[in-house]
Amino acid sequence: MGIFSELNKKLTENLYAHGSDLIDPAADLPESVEERVELLMPFVQPEARELVRSQILGLIHEYRNEDSAPSS
Repeated sequence: MGIFSELNKKLTENLYAHGSDLIDPAADLPESVEERVELLMPFVQPEARELVRSQILGLIHEYRNEDSAPSS
């Protein structure tokens, strides 16, 4: 039982530390993408902004082309 308790504890700590990376659509997007999406928000009804922001960032995250990203 002790092994499972330790494993559960470590998994829980990792989820708290990195969980937003798993559910946040913008977690690995450049900050400039988030800033551009924010520029669109005045055109969206206030009560729908969170949903629309999440959907846009989710679509960009899902369909972005890694090859088109500027190289440093």
